[in-house]
Amino acid sequence: MAECKTGVCSGYKAEDIINERPADSQKSSDIKTNEEPVYNQGKVGWYWYEIKPKKPEPEKEEKQKQKPGKIPKSELTVDNYSYDQLWNMYPDEFQKLFKKTTKTAVQSPTEKNVINHLLMQDIARRKSMAFASVVGYVGQKYPQFSNADVHPTVVPGRHALAQVQYDEINQAIAGASNEFALIMFTQSGCGFCDTQQAILKFFTNNYNWTVRIIDINEHPGAAAKFGIEQTPSTILIHKGSQDYMPVSSGIISAEELKHRVFRTINLMQGKTTPQQWFRYDYEKNTGGDPLTFISNTESK
Repeated sequence: MAECKTGVCSGYKAEDIINERPADSQKSSDIKTNEEPVYNQGKVGWYWYEIKPKKPEPEKEEKQKQKPGKIPKSELTVDNYSYDQLWNMYPDEFQKLFKKTTKTAVQSPTEKNVINHLLMQDIARRKSMAFASVVGYVGQKYPQFSNADVHPTVVPGRHALAQVQYDEINQAIAGASNEFALIMFTQSGCGFCDTQQAILKFFTNNYNWTVRIIDINEHPGAAAKFGIEQTPSTILIHKGSQDYMPVSSGIISAEELKHRVFRTINLMQGKTTPQQWFRYDYEKNTGGDPLTFISNTESK
């Protein structure tokens, strides 16, 4: 190496000093000679629409999670009965299981117990809807099982029904005035008797019926003959025969008296039976007659 004096090294040129590098620096430079500098790589990066590749994500295990508010039908079971078995279960057995699940849910209101209770309740509700639907369907398809022809439910029909019944009752009672009569048993000091006697008077004025008033104290034999022990009591007798039937005991309204007389007349004339006590004549051979079944081909 050249000897330096006064800070000036002899034997060296300026460019030699500039180009002189330490050994480590030279080694580092040699290592980077195979790599292209970043500023010489050209148009790369996001600015030049180069999308950086995504790193592959690790595979996740797919877990089947139950969605809130939705339980698969296959999981709807009670005491190892499937949903279909519960749906087709005999009513007595179903009711027994229904009571059991209800009591279990009340005693121990866990999520599972309450679900079982609500499941049984839901099936019962749906079965009721299904039954009611089929009843409506069959009633419309087979009219012989319905009495809508004589018992309408709409308001105009109800008005028409009331008029038909009113006319039939009045005609039957008025037409039987010569065949039947009423006997009312009373006694002195009976305030209820006076009231019922006034109601009977209203009845006779409308239908021109014969009504006889008998005091049981004055005619104990007549009272004993008809089995009368309390007043006021009214009976209907069939003129020219021994047939009679009690109509009322105590006070009844004029409207109720009219209906009872009408039904008694029909029975004693043989038009109806005790099983048809509430039947009107217009209901004969219809769905309103309990002893008549109307089929598509014949009447029984």
